Amino acid sequence: MQDKFFITTPIYYTNGIPHIGHAYSSIIADTIARYQKISWKKVKFSTWVDENSQKALQKAEEQGMDIVSYLDMMADKHRWVWDWLKIKYTDFIRTTEERHHKLVREVLQTSFDKWDIYAWEYEWMYCVGCEGFKKDEDLVYKNKSSWETFPITPKVKPSDNIIKVCPDHLTEPQKIKEKNYFFRLSAYQDKLLEYYEQNPDFVTPRDRFNEVIAFVKRWLDDFSISRETNKFGIRLPFDEEQVTYVWYDALFNYVTVCKYSPHPNHLPGGEGIEQIWWEYFENQKEFWPADLHVVWKDIIRFHAIYWPAMLLSAWYELPKQILTTWFFTVDWQKISKTLWNVIDPVEFSEKYSKDLLTLYLLSSFNIGQDGDFDQKQAILTYNAKLANNLGNLVNRVVVLSLKLTQPHPSPLLRSNFEDSRARTPVSLILKGDGIEWMLEYNNNFDTSIKKYDLKSCLDASFAFLDSLNKFADEKQPWVTIKDEDKQDETREVLYTIAEWLRQVWLSLYPFFPEKMWEMFVKLGLEDYVEKLEDWKLEELRNKKEVFNIKEKWEALFLRFDI
Repeated sequence: MQDKFFITTPIYYTNGIPHIGHAYSSIIADTIARYQKISWKKVKFSTWVDENSQKALQKAEEQGMDIVSYLDMMADKHRWVWDWLKIKYTDFIRTTEERHHKLVREVLQTSFDKWDIYAWEYEWMYCVGCEGFKKDEDLVYKNKSSWETFPITPKVKPSDNIIKVCPDHLTEPQKIKEKNYFFRLSAYQDKLLEYYEQNPDFVTPRDRFNEVIAFVKRWLDDFSISRETNKFGIRLPFDEEQVTYVWYDALFNYVTVCKYSPHPNHLPGGEGIEQIWWEYFENQKEFWPADLHVVWKDIIRFHAIYWPAMLLSAWYELPKQILTTWFFTVDWQKISKTLWNVIDPVEFSEKYSKDLLTLYLLSSFNIGQDGDFDQKQAILTYNAKLANNLGNLVNRVVVLSLKLTQPHPSPLLRSNFEDSRARTPVSLILKGDGIEWMLEYNNNFDTSIKKYDLKSCLDASFAFLDSLNKFADEKQPWVTIKDEDKQDETREVLYTIAEWLRQVWLSLYPFFPEKMWEMFVKLGLEDYVEKLEDWKLEELRNKKEVFNIKEKWEALFLRFDI
């Protein structure tokens, strides 16, 4: 029986097209999902758009469109970006789908029946950008005539030129007085702390988890789950005049994709297709709880505090782990449309390559830490690691192997030099410390990726390739190939390099699937992708391989000029 693995991206707002920050979290989720799949697991990978929001209504009005047409257009654009970047999700869900409305109304009614939801009339400040209510301590002062902000202190008073703003959006919150329904979050403080203690890896990195725990220990306020002024969204089953608030609506997407199938009109056609899809989605129920939520730092409190409490109230199991990404700048400036530095991941990948984008995003800074996307450094990193380090090594093996086997091409395999090993014991991969080195690399890689430490995986892989290049420089097969008496030695060195490359490619497949497939084909391993997609990573790692190199191809990784 295969284990199951369910991973999710953040819930993306529908009012904008995904930029490089969104691509970062989706590439992380995609890489982890691909590794889990080739490691003998059935994988469910969901991404989505959050459509029931004031932002979406405002954008539709700005463009002179009705809300449904606007949402359809934006959902298509989101899907197009992820499909172009080859993000291999299994589910794409919208919060306007009927199945999601059904689930949210069910859980709302369950929590209401438990007295976890109650009505209250209040006056608070509301930030449309955050889709959240704010207290004074959540705000900062801003000078109207500049971008300058500073903390709120008794020494500073609001004036015509000094206003209180949301620190993320630099806009004044609206003052709202209305009757809403609230979720009794305060009742779950002890239960949350108990769960955190029993699950010390619930939030990673650990410093983010420590912040969550400290916040919960101080005190938890109940939070609003509805708006009476909103007319677009999911209506409360116990008060049809109210629409549920964004977080109660959006977060349950994670459960919807496991519990309910899409409407038949949204599925591919064909005879008997409804029965096939019904059986498929019956099996999807087994994927909950989620193994991993990938989220941004600004929504970690909602996912690590609100979300578990909401699930407990509705009698659902809690997710196993939450991976928190940090924000990054672009060329040391905050990503901002006003600064014209928002990078379109599709446009960037078309100009350079998706591999360049993936390599730099995942190797330049650790997940959970601040970082900078330096476009010049991204190109230099790609040239050094993929074009020079890996690409040149592959080219050496291919070119020299073809010279060695001409004019009568023959496979490069271990048996060709079995008899000569006593005379020329140069192969590290076949005996001694070499096999231990390779096993250590594979074990370290697996340990790091299971901890979702993608930077360490890439660092270890390119350090391994650096050592392999040094091995090639030491043995100089381009010199020994000219000596008739050293043909066996040359063959053994080339086989060693090829075998080590094969091991690295298998590990790097989740990061660069297309290029790794091309390299497998270069060495005559045409069936590798099919076997990897059939969960056979470990089988391929242990295989005694034959390399059938037939022709020289163009360089896999082309260098880019700055």
